[in-house]
Amino acid sequence: MIKIDIRKSEHTNEDYSIFVSFPYDANVVDIIREQLIKFWEPATKEWELPLSCLEHLVDRLHNYEITINADENVFKAKKVEIPEEFKYKTKPFKHQEDCMLYGLSHNKWLLGDEQGLGKTKEVIDIAIAKKLQYGYKHCLIICCVNGLKWNWKAEIKTHSNENCWILGQTIKNHREVIGSNEKKYMDLLDLQNGVDVPINDSYFIITNIESLRNNDILNKLVELCDKGIIDMIAADEIHLGVKNPKSLQGKAFLKLHADTMIAMTGTPLMNSPVDLYTLLRWLGVETHSFYTFQQHYCSYGGYGGYEIIGYKNLDELQKRLDAIMLRRRKADVLDLPEKIYIKEYVEMTSKQAQIYKEVTMDIQAHIDQIKKANNPLAELIRLRQATGYTGILSSQVEESAKLDRMIEIVQESLSNGKKVVIFSNWTQITNAVEYYLAENEIYNYASITGDTKDDERQLIVDGFQSGQFDIVIGTIGAMGTGLTLTAGTVEIFMDEPWNRAKKEQAEDRCHRVGQTNNLTIYTLITKGTIDERIYELVEEKGAMADLLVDGKVKDKGALVDYLLS
Repeated sequence: MIKIDIRKSEHTNEDYSIFVSFPYDANVVDIIREQLIKFWEPATKEWELPLSCLEHLVDRLHNYEITINADENVFKAKKVEIPEEFKYKTKPFKHQEDCMLYGLSHNKWLLGDEQGLGKTKEVIDIAIAKKLQYGYKHCLIICCVNGLKWNWKAEIKTHSNENCWILGQTIKNHREVIGSNEKKYMDLLDLQNGVDVPINDSYFIITNIESLRNNDILNKLVELCDKGIIDMIAADEIHLGVKNPKSLQGKAFLKLHADTMIAMTGTPLMNSPVDLYTLLRWLGVETHSFYTFQQHYCSYGGYGGYEIIGYKNLDELQKRLDAIMLRRRKADVLDLPEKIYIKEYVEMTSKQAQIYKEVTMDIQAHIDQIKKANNPLAELIRLRQATGYTGILSSQVEESAKLDRMIEIVQESLSNGKKVVIFSNWTQITNAVEYYLAENEIYNYASITGDTKDDERQLIVDGFQSGQFDIVIGTIGAMGTGLTLTAGTVEIFMDEPWNRAKKEQAEDRCHRVGQTNNLTIYTLITKGTIDERIYELVEEKGAMADLLVDGKVKDKGALVDYLLS
């Protein structure tokens, strides 16, 4: 006889769990262990599994006598309804309405919608509905990309009538800036004490992931969550902020828990499955140690057998992810305009070709050391920059076939009333882009790099969207995530990131909800150079998936030889 009780969950992230008990039977144990999420309780000698496993489990145990005990209300389909008082401030798409219903029926989950589907609006709407439904006091937004704080503030103003407060915000020289950690901590004390200050009138509280490194801030946030002052947490771009559970940042993040917890990312399996551990642990579906997780999903080899050389059990990991994830692709839910890709070849001038040749010869002279380097790709940066602008490497030769072609594309685009977004991996290249634009008397541009202050970044985005600027230039690292640039209909990549997913993220700054025109994407490739090899790897073979493991190159020598061939 197998007994199944259905009652409130103790370990799973569902409201109810099934608790299975039976006289020892090895076959039944094996069937239980087939389930992706399971917990053994030695004290009661029961297995706990999510309620969603019930139908499958009963089917697998069809040869056994089973009794199921539960409150009849458990089996009544509970219709999820949006609170009557809730009103959308901005009209949602159908997929965003579906997300609302999903969010109201799930407390701990991953919002994995593809870039450009409006995840920020979805979370804002869910947070407000839960405030009306359950009386939530505050929702904490943790931005794993620092500059997103201001983007969230702008989006909250657009999509809701709620106030928001960025921890540490203050006015300095007539500008809104973020103050010290001490100021952030004082904000949290005000929140705890309920004094009459703006933070207490703000439903949304925003901070960056780095602030959790401060023990005073972390401990106060934990206390506020435990006391129900913060009832909901959303972590945006989680794949970028908490990859390593052993880091100070990762350990701190795992201490934060609230009634509703939503992780957000458009790229849930970026480079390494290991990156999923912290996410799964935070959402309560991974209970094992990081070491056990790695042993189960990683294959080891190399010197001493300690190097990750591959992955295993990925189908199982994907199923575990799917069980807690809502993910939709733009092609499936939106009728967005087309992306038009143009691979644009340019030929170096003779002087630029000579600089490129000299850099190549220097690399070949040190090829053995480069192949042994921890990151041989970094050793090839000079070669890539030589294809972009020789002025980075030489004060005598300052030429660039790419920059010449970029000017032609920009001039043609502006003459046709189109706005342009220009990307590069390096600030030296974006600086050169600005120089070339000015030399050609094109001045209506702005730039976003790692040196751009957070508040200035949002002002530039607003200016581009409203028509103040016709061109925005940025590094892929600073401008490739979190920003909405749908006013742009032409993108120019001066060079490419090593990872295809990062390029797609950058492309989707323009190709997202709100875009009504086709997007033309130019990738500039210098003929006869390393550019062609990178394009083949990134664009045609995928994001170096076969060459990268956990961010590291598997066969360094073969990769370097290929790129230099």
